Amino acid sequence: MIENIYPPKLPDWLSSGGDDFEVVIASEACYFRNIADKAFPNRLDEMELKNFRRSLISGVEKPLRGLKLWETDTHRAEDRRFLVERFSAPKELIDYPHGTALFLSEDESKWLSMNVIDHLRFRIAVGGADIETAYRRARSMEEEFEEELPFAYSERYGFLTARPTDCGTGLLLKFLVHIPGVIFTDGFLNLRDKLQKSGTILRPLPDESMSAEGHVFIVHTAHSLGNDEEELLAGAQEVIDEIIEMEYDARAEIMSKARGQIENKILRGIGVITHARMIAKEEGFALSSALRLGAIESIITDIDALSATELYFVNQPVHLARLVGEGDEFIENTNRAELFRSYLQGGD
Repeated sequence: MIENIYPPKLPDWLSSGGDDFEVVIASEACYFRNIADKAFPNRLDEMELKNFRRSLISGVEKPLRGLKLWETDTHRAEDRRFLVERFSAPKELIDYPHGTALFLSEDESKWLSMNVIDHLRFRIAVGGADIETAYRRARSMEEEFEEELPFAYSERYGFLTARPTDCGTGLLLKFLVHIPGVIFTDGFLNLRDKLQKSGTILRPLPDESMSAEGHVFIVHTAHSLGNDEEELLAGAQEVIDEIIEMEYDARAEIMSKARGQIENKILRGIGVITHARMIAKEEGFALSSALRLGAIESIITDIDALSATELYFVNQPVHLARLVGEGDEFIENTNRAELFRSYLQGGD
C-alpha cells in the first residue's frame, strides 16, 4: 500500500482544491466507536489486540468495501509517519503499531483505524470548506457499521469512547486552515479566544513548526456530549464561515495598508528559493505559506496555490526523504532547497 503512494505529493482528494480553498485547505468528519462489552484497546495485551483485530475484520463487510488493509505492526515506523504527515492516518498510529490496523481508500479521502485509542475510528476528508459533504459521507459509513456491529452506548453518555471528551455523538468535525492574514494583523489570540467561547478549538498541527512558521492550523469541535450531530454540524459551519470572513478581511486589510511589505516578504521568499543552497524545515514551511499567499493574491505567477500547498507536504522529513533520498541534517536541508527550486522551475 505504501509503495503505491509515490511520488508522495498531494493526496488525490486534495488535488482539486475546493470551496474557499484559499483559506480552508480541508474539511474532515471523524467518528469514534467501540464494541459493546469489550475492553478498550489500552486494556488489552498485544495478543488480545491481534485476536480482536482479526474478529473485527472478519465480522465487517460492507463498510470496508473499496478499502485496502494495512496491518500496521508489519510496517516500519517511517511508513506510519509518512501516512500521518499526509493526513491519511490518525497521528496516534505512530505510537500504537501492535495489534492495530489501517484501512485506506485509493484516493486517501477515507481511512479507518482499528485498536488505535478506540476500537474503530474512521474519517472522511474533502478539499476546501465542505464539512457538509464530509459529514454526510462519514454518517453513511457509520450507519453501515451499525448494521453489522453492536456499539457501546449509554442512555446517559451516548456512544462510549476511550477518551471521555469524545463521548456523546462520538463525532469530531475538523478543518485545516491557512490564516496568514489573521497572523499578520495580530488577530490570532482574539480568534482563538473567540472560538474557545463557542466550544471550538484552534490548535497547532502535530508538527508545530507547520503552524508557527507556515500559518496552518487545525480548527475542530471541542466536545460532542449534550449535542446532536446536526447541531454540531451547524455550529461547525457557522464557525468556519466566520473564520473565512475574518481571514479574507484581514488579507484585504494588509493588501490595502501594507501591500509593499507583503510583496517584499513574498518576493524575498522567491529569492531565497532561487539562490539558497540549504533550507531548513521551519523555513520551508514559512516559504510555503508565503508562496501560497503570493499565488492567491496574484503577486507571483511562478507557482499556483495547489503547488504551494503541495510544498507543505513534501517539506516534511519523511516525504522529503522519499522524494530525494535520506541523509543527515546537512543533506536534508540541501535536498529541500533543490526540491523547492524545482517547484519554481516547473519541474515538480
